[in-house]
This record gives sequence, C-alpha cells and structure tokens, in this order.
Amino acid sequence: MLKRIFISFFVLLVIFGCTTQKQPNSQTKIEEEKIETKGIEEKLSLSAAELKELIDEKNEDYLLIDVRTRKEYNTGHIPTAINIPYTQIEKRTNEIPKDRLIVVYCKVGGRSSVAESKLKELGYKNVLNFGGINSYPYKLEK
Repeated sequence: MLKRIFISFFVLLVIFGCTTQKQPNSQTKIEEEKIETKGIEEKLSLSAAELKELIDEKNEDYLLIDVRTRKEYNTGHIPTAINIPYTQIEKRTNEIPKDRLIVVYCKVGGRSSVAESKLKELGYKNVLNFGGINSYPYKLEK
C-alpha cells in the first residue's frame, strides 16, 4: 500500500513538474537585449557568418579565444583566435582586455560555456560564446 502511494505521488510530481511553465526572469530579459562595444553592435549570440565578417574586416574591437587545449588548437583554429585553454582563463586575464568584445569557442560548446561564465564572474561584460568550431564552415588556420 505504501509503495502504491509513493508511486502515485511520484507520478503526480512528474506530471505537474513537466506542465508548469517557467516564468521569464531578469536574466532572460537581459539575454534578449543587445550589447555594444566600440561601435560593434552584437547580439548575445554570433553566427558563423557574423564571426567571419568580424575577421574579414580586421576589426580590432573583439578578441577571439579558442579555449581548447594547445594540441587541439594546433590541429586547426578559427583565424585570429588566440589559445587560452578554459582551465587557464583565470590565470591569464592579463591577456584579455575588458574593453573589447570577447568571443570564446571550443570544439562543441561545453568548455566555451564554462569559459564564458568564468569571464563574466571575473567582471567581463561583453562575452559571447560562439559554441563549437564545428559550427564554423570556413577555412581554418594551422
């Protein structure tokens, strides 16, 4: 009997937990806004075409950081990217200016998400996670 009550309670919890709608919070509202860095207006996400445009324009108002390992970086990276593995972000902030747009990427997007969060935690305001290098269909550098 107790087992049936527990199972019924669990089923109800799952049903009601899945049907409740998440209310937008202030973070959601912030994510919908745009940020501006020295004349570059960027959304909080960046397409491969937009990133390529920044690279082709030789724009100096952004810094592209490959947060993969040095070995991964050496196998091919997005042009203009510097390599700062995500585990070293906190130790190498002297290489990362706070007055520019910072774009981070890795292989798939997980490590760059960690790097993005760490940079924001360290006071960087304009940080974008491009995601994974696999989303960049253009020529890579070696």
